[in-house]
Amino acid sequence: MNTTVESIGTEATVKEAASRMAQQEIGSLIITHQGRPVGILTERDLLARVLAAGLSADDTQVKVVMSKPLICGQPEMDVSDAAGFMIQRGIKKLPITQEGLLMGIMTLTDLCAYYPSIYKLLDEMKTKLPKRFMKRMAKKYYRT
Repeated sequence: MNTTVESIGTEATVKEAASRMAQQEIGSLIITHQGRPVGILTERDLLARVLAAGLSADDTQVKVVMSKPLICGQPEMDVSDAAGFMIQRGIKKLPITQEGLLMGIMTLTDLCAYYPSIYKLLDEMKTKLPKRFMKRMAKKYYRT
């Protein structure tokens, strides 16, 4: 898992969150309230719940459009358990918490980097993963 996790408070605007995501070149932010993770804001949330809904990024707070409740894993999960957990729940990002505190995050990208065979399996299965993700994975981990 990555122990460096970008987060933003529930009162932040969508514009602030989107700017942070763009600056950090990441696809999601963990949303916190009083230092505790309460949701996640993903690129999909921005598209479906802000842009497509016609909401103002300047006026809308992230707590209105974030995905919740936050589905979390535990630090003692092994990689295969975490992967199965993510697949069962249909998520690509798994925040890792312990006693309500954010410890890190595991992403589908992390899993593919750890287990190259996962990428090949996903490619063979022609899953619903975005082509952009598959291209990024191929470029980053599988082509020289």
